[in-house]
Amino acid sequence: MPKKVYDENNTLFALDIGTRSVIGLVVEAQDRGFKLLAQCMVEHQHRAMLDGQIHDIPRVAEAVRQVKNDLEKKLKFNLKRVAIAAAGRSLRTRVCRIEQELIEDMEIDAILVNSLEMMGVQQAQSLLEQEINSGDKEKFYCVGHSLVGYYLNDYPMANLIGHRGKKAAADVLATFLPASVVNGLYAVLSRVGLEPFYMTLEPIAACEVVIPEQLRLLNLALVDVGAGTSDIAIAKDGAIQAYGMVPTAGDEISELIVESCMVDFLTAEQIKRSLAEGKDIKYRDILGTEMTVSCQEMITFIEPAVEKLAREIADHILHLNSKVSPKSVLCVGGGSQVPLLTEKLAQHLGLQQQRVAIRNRSNITVLQAGKKKDIAGPEGVTVVGIIAMAAKRMNQNFISITVNGQVFSLFNTWNLNVLNALALLEYNPRDLIGYNGRDIRFILNGKSKTIYGGLAQPAVITLNGKPANVKTPVKDGDILQVVKAVNGSDAVAIVGNFLADYPVDSLICLLNGQPVTPEKAINSGDVLEIRPAVREPLPDHREKRSFKEAGPGTKPLNPVRVTVNDQVINLEGKQEYILIDIFNYYTVDTSKARGVVQITRNGESAEYTDLLRDGDQIQIQW
Repeated sequence: MPKKVYDENNTLFALDIGTRSVIGLVVEAQDRGFKLLAQCMVEHQHRAMLDGQIHDIPRVAEAVRQVKNDLEKKLKFNLKRVAIAAAGRSLRTRVCRIEQELIEDMEIDAILVNSLEMMGVQQAQSLLEQEINSGDKEKFYCVGHSLVGYYLNDYPMANLIGHRGKKAAADVLATFLPASVVNGLYAVLSRVGLEPFYMTLEPIAACEVVIPEQLRLLNLALVDVGAGTSDIAIAKDGAIQAYGMVPTAGDEISELIVESCMVDFLTAEQIKRSLAEGKDIKYRDILGTEMTVSCQEMITFIEPAVEKLAREIADHILHLNSKVSPKSVLCVGGGSQVPLLTEKLAQHLGLQQQRVAIRNRSNITVLQAGKKKDIAGPEGVTVVGIIAMAAKRMNQNFISITVNGQVFSLFNTWNLNVLNALALLEYNPRDLIGYNGRDIRFILNGKSKTIYGGLAQPAVITLNGKPANVKTPVKDGDILQVVKAVNGSDAVAIVGNFLADYPVDSLICLLNGQPVTPEKAINSGDVLEIRPAVREPLPDHREKRSFKEAGPGTKPLNPVRVTVNDQVINLEGKQEYILIDIFNYYTVDTSKARGVVQITRNGESAEYTDLLRDGDQIQIQW
């Protein structure tokens, strides 16, 4: 079998640009994980990064260039596209619940689920922008998000796809970093000819391989102890629930050694790392004097600094975990190897010592490490997580597309489609989904009746002049036109809409038990009764109402004579009469109903409650 030829099309390249070192990793994606092809680690020769943030772009770029050149030499092809992660310096997080009403009997698909996540990130961004002090002009970028949970009709669900219901919801945990942090990373990559195709947050990446989904039902804490920051993630109830950062890490130990041993920072780093060997430590101070100190003596000296670091990490874990200790703490990063750190973390969290453990490459099942054992410790875990995350959510680089006549430069994803592109442009996903108008459901003469709302018009999407949909791939230079979806109109009904079904000329209309005219609007839940008009006999002590004049000998209590549409009517038996009383004596001809009824009294617009006087002239017209 011929030897397989690798190039950038069948490999993945990730960089972990840390405070003390840069680690590069190139793998081949396989069915059940990744095959390690090449890796390289280069330490910064100067303190070009502090607390996870790039301070000296040229010097950091030089370290990245060394890693890139070494990998290209091993692989025999050029590297141009890379996945990266940012440390949690100045990290901001927001949790948002986004809800979406569902069309009746509509099956939830992946598009709707992705739309929920996208809306959650947008809402989190909006909340963050509102909370930031108005004097702080720096923009924050979303560098990653985690799905905390799904809900259907307010009940928790593991997966929404395929379900039906009235309302879907999702809790989204979004993470944000200042633009200066993100732009610094891009500037470094640009100087060495690399383009980012994916970016995430370091603890998100580490969780991907250290606390995979099947372990997230347990309440676990992950701590990525680097040189400048200690990044924290909390898992429980099946999801990553919180991210945090402590601006204290391994450099604090090194700085203490610098002062006590009178050495430069790089020498202090070497002394700190040699503590794990348990042997006497030899070094030369800044005066050139050869010095020897026992390992135990040095550990005793740095113990207060380790105690402080462990306490700060433990306090932040408790803060993120609702003041409760997790079941276990998993540590990664080079700084996690500092003597006494895991023991003191266990003490501060009230855990058994074995419940705080260091994870290394041997604990990662998705990576076939090959024969080489370098970078096999906890310092090499996060870069594998970056690769794993990039493989799931390929691929982000900058492309230019035109949307509705406006040119946008956006962060690409591998196999970018219309929906992803619109999300990156902060396009409101609700504009892509039209909803039918609301129906009217009511009771007509004892039977349920439904008047349906208008049908929605879906969004119209064209790509380069051809019909497209949200799954259509998008590439650099494409021209996208999006016409928003149009919601259907709500159903409208009036009483008069249903009179034609009754052949009787004289009808009585009761809506929720009250007499109404044909133009009365019907709402959902109403009860409408339509029946022929029947004149009921009056009690013996009262005379019958009649369309004819009262005959001789009648003695009304206070009779009033009015004219309705040229017909004379005698109103009898009451002290006073209002306009609505005429309908007890005069029947409206509904066969001629057209439009809205108009009633006038003596030539002026009248109300049903107007008091009637003898001789009033009343006109009822359509």
